[in-house]
Parts: sequence; structure tokens; C-alpha cells
Amino acid sequence: MPSKVFEAFDKESYYKLTDLSKRADILNEATLSLTGITKSRAKIGNLIGAEAILYIGYQKPYTECGSENKIDAVAAGLKVAGFAASMATGKEVNTGNEPVSKPTGVRYMLIPLDATLIKVETGEVKKAVVSNPAKIFNSVGNLECPSVLDSFGQGLDEAAAYIKGRLSPIVKTEKIKVFVKDEDEEVKELLQEGYEEIVGETPSFKKAKEAWEKADKKAKGQSWGAKANLATYYFSIGDFEKSIKLYEEAMKLKDADKSYLRELRKRVEATFAVDESNAK
Repeated sequence: MPSKVFEAFDKESYYKLTDLSKRADILNEATLSLTGITKSRAKIGNLIGAEAILYIGYQKPYTECGSENKIDAVAAGLKVAGFAASMATGKEVNTGNEPVSKPTGVRYMLIPLDATLIKVETGEVKKAVVSNPAKIFNSVGNLECPSVLDSFGQGLDEAAAYIKGRLSPIVKTEKIKVFVKDEDEEVKELLQEGYEEIVGETPSFKKAKEAWEKADKKAKGQSWGAKANLATYYFSIGDFEKSIKLYEEAMKLKDADKSYLRELRKRVEATFAVDESNAK
């Protein structure tokens, strides 16, 4: 069941997942429990370059059968067509006595998934629990209960999509420059190192952030490129307040591209405002 959640996250999700259960070389069974992951999040994050860790718990599925009225699209279409013909000709058109809504067999399938997303850096925890069953209908008017096998697949798809919708940010593409130039050669190399971490075969924004933090420290806080890149990192993980603060600090430094940084700060502020509005 967790693999189905992984598939859902792989489709247009902010996160790309690595299955920790396949890393027995570095992680033992105790570490892979929810308690173990919470305690060892920093270690795990460093080992695999992860920004967050997703833990999936699941219980035995529950299912039962019932019936609900379902609209017969064909019968409804005939009724509408007949009404339109009557209006056009002024004559009553016989569309038959076929009911538009018919009792139909339905299977209720609950896949009790319990997902916990733990941010590596902050320890922030988000949870999502699937508690509503999926409804799988038979063809309209057929009172037989749909098969368990077909229903299980659809129920699992819906449960995985729900978990993804609750825990994964909506992906929105923003073209933002990454700055790699600086008068100090060592700072410049660190900025470039961070850039290479996000354009390689296995991109890691976390490792890029670590390189840019080193650049910022090496420059004693005077590299506007390092601060701007760090601001972009925090924007990407949803820490909008920190991102805004860093863009503002970068704007105050010598030779900074103030107009571009101001535009980036405005983008973050707008996203922050929408995020707060949705949270209310």
C-alpha cells in the first residue's frame, strides 16, 4: 500500500520519494519506526539529502455493500432531448417511462492509511488520515456489489491521492536566478557548488543550501548572492517569512541587483498572503 502513495507523489508533486525500507545498508528496523524516524531525522536527512520524511502506516481495509440511486445518463439525455423537441415543434414527444435515477449496487471501500510528514530541518510534523470510504458503483441499475478486487484498486488510488493532496504542496513553477558570482574566489566556488547540487543527476536543494550557508559564512554575511540563493531555498520549502527576510538583507548589500531582488520578495509576499488565506 505505501508504494501506491509513492506513485501518487511521483505524479506532479513537489516531493520526489526515496524508499527508506530499501536502504538496509544504513538504516535498521528500529530507525524506520515512526519514533525512530522522528529521533533520527537529521541523520537520515544528511545520509540521503532529504528535506522531509514521509511515514506511512496502514491497517486492514474495511468494505461493505449497499445501494444508492444513480443517474442514468442515457435516460436523462432522452428526457432532455424530448423536452427540446417538444419546445421546438409544439408537440409532446414520447421519451418512454424509463426512470432517470435508478437504485445501483455500490461497494464502500475504506483503506485506512495514516501518513506523517516530518520536515528534517525543523521537525515540523504534518498528518493526514484517510477515514472516508471510497464509493465504487456498478453499472447504473445493476444491484450487484462490485468485486472486491476492482474496488480495492480504486479505493487505494483515491486514498493515495488524498494523502498527496493533504501533504504535498501544489507545484508551481517559478523561474528564479541562482547567483554564482562574487569578488571573493572561495565564496564564488561555494556559490557554484550549490548551483551544481540542484542541476545534477540527483538534485538536492538541501545540499545546495549547505554550500550557500558556507558561502554566506565565508563572506561574513556580505555576499548578496549567497543570501539571495538562501532566500530562494526557503521560498521553495514554504518558509516565506525567512525568505522575505533574506531577500531584504541581500538588497542592502553592495552591488546587489536590487530591482530583481525586490521583485522576488514581492512574489514571496504574494504567495505568503495566499497561503495564509487558504489556512484560515
